[in-house]
This record gives sequence, structure tokens and C-alpha cells, in this order.
Amino acid sequence: MTDPAKPVIADSIVIDARLINDVMTTEDGKYGVFSREGASNRKNGIAVFDASDACHPKVIADYTATVSGGVHSSFVYQGHVYLTDDATGSMRVISIKDPRNPREVGRWQTSQTEHGRYIHDIDVKDGLAYLSYWNDGLNIVDVGNGIRGGTPEKPVLVSQLKYDLNHLYRRVDDMYGLGARGTHTSWRHKNYIFIADEVYAAKAAKGHEDGNDLTWGRLQVVDVSDITKPKIVAWYEPTDGGVHNVWVAGDSLYMGAYQGGGRVVDVSGERQGDLLRQGREIAWLFTADSAGSRPRATFTWGAVVKDGLIYFNDINTGLWITRLEKKERPVP
Repeated sequence: MTDPAKPVIADSIVIDARLINDVMTTEDGKYGVFSREGASNRKNGIAVFDASDACHPKVIADYTATVSGGVHSSFVYQGHVYLTDDATGSMRVISIKDPRNPREVGRWQTSQTEHGRYIHDIDVKDGLAYLSYWNDGLNIVDVGNGIRGGTPEKPVLVSQLKYDLNHLYRRVDDMYGLGARGTHTSWRHKNYIFIADEVYAAKAAKGHEDGNDLTWGRLQVVDVSDITKPKIVAWYEPTDGGVHNVWVAGDSLYMGAYQGGGRVVDVSGERQGDLLRQGREIAWLFTADSAGSRPRATFTWGAVVKDGLIYFNDINTGLWITRLEKKERPVP
């Protein structure tokens, strides 16, 4: 990325897995972790790599003992990996203080329900873990903050925000049948948490049988000025796409909207009500390309913001490196 206009692949890591969803380094950048699903030997878990030479990372250890069923998402924070266990629907805490000998030190999960227990994503900030728990909404857990005396070894629940997903997406159910839907991911920023719901139809839409899946979803803005009583105060719901992974920097939220491309939304000031109707959508990028694995079909996964650049990654068309420029006002 020395020249952002001409990115060059320097090296790669090849490992037994069908899916590698999350890649994240330690705060000092010396080590990294990535999650695995679909290994041919059914040993998934996580892999730990030496990232001291950023252009030539090397796998130095893996951990599968208690999470061989698959890890969809993981988050590295202060010598620990907080990860999702596909098999049991629990959060596992793996110590990587000795990177070559990772070991499980903690576990937390919601109660089993008739809808099943599944945790999709984890975000950790200031000793609080924000667990996107699909059917069980957002769960906020103390893993070292002190508010409930929790630690990585003994996480303790602080609060839960659960809402009626079937009612919220009844329009999708009426049109196509409601398929997979749930609290997908969350991002803490100041006194707000931004929750993205992932929503699929139960059957393919006419004309899309050989193209992209249609997705829906709402970005929910949650006030956590009182962390024990989270409440939804605003929302943003694209009319032409879903909501997937998000990134918040400054007063802007960057998002992958699946078939809706990449989006940038103004989240400054007081956040109340319908942000789309308030005209807060700043920009969008339709990440389609005729040379994509599905030609001219966009399916934007998410966004990462670093040093003034926005990196949109699209499942069909690869990596898009962009810069948001100010819109020039016409001269009267």
C-alpha cells in the first residue's frame, strides 16, 4: 500500500479452510489472528501468525481444542482473543499472551432458547464486550471494565437489548418469506452503539436466481449513555440493499450494503429518528465490475478506514480503495 493507487500483493497465507472471515493484529502489530470455518479435517478454530514482518506473515500456532466446530468472528484485545464458537453458540476467550501456546481461559453464553443460540460477532472496547447474538439481540458483557467485576476469565453480563426481528422485517416475510435474520454486528462509538441487522429472504427473488441474493436490514442507533439501559433512538435503512459490516470514524459511518454497494452516512450531532429521511446519506459507491466473479453484480461486505482512505471489500469484485472528496457547491 506504499502507493494506494497501485496496491501490490506481497505474500499470502494458505491454510486448510473454506472461509477466513476475520483477520486482526495485536495492538502492537507483532502478532495476528484469523478465524477459520470449513476445514477439510473439521479442525477449525483460529490460527495465530507472526506479523512482525508485515509483508511476510507466518503462522506460528493454532487453537482448535474447544472450537473445532468453527469460528465465524474474532476480536483481539489486550492479549486475548474473544471469538464466536459456531458449535455451541458461546463466546470463548483464548489467551495469546504466549502467542505460540494459545489456551482457553473463559467462556460466556446466553440461555438456550427454542430459536437456538448463535453468536455472530464481537466488538471489545474499554473492557466491555459487545456481543451480537443473532436471536438474542445485543449483549454487553464486562470482561475487565469493572462495572460488574468481570474479567476475561469470568465475563459478567451488564445489559441486554433484545427486539422483535420477525415483526421488524415482516415486509420481507410478506414478499419473499423471511429467511436468516438476526443481530449481526455492533460498533461502539462514544455514547452510541451502531447495530447492523442481517436479513435474507427465504427464497430467491424473480430475476435473481442466478445473481446476487437480495438482502435487507436496518442499522439501529442505540443510546448507551446509561450502559445498563440501552435504548434504540435512531435508524438507517437502505431502500436498495442490506446492512452488513460497519466502521465509524469521526462523524461518519462507513458500511457495506451488500447489493447496495458501499455507503457513507452522517452520524454527527443528535441522532434521532429516521436518518435516511433526514438526508444523512453522504455518499455511495456501486462496486460492480464486468470482470468480477459475478459480472456487474455488487455485493459489498464492509469497509475499513485508515489514513484518509476507505477500503471497501466486495465478495464479487475484490478490494476498492477510495477517498471521500468534498462535494463542490455550484457557483450561483
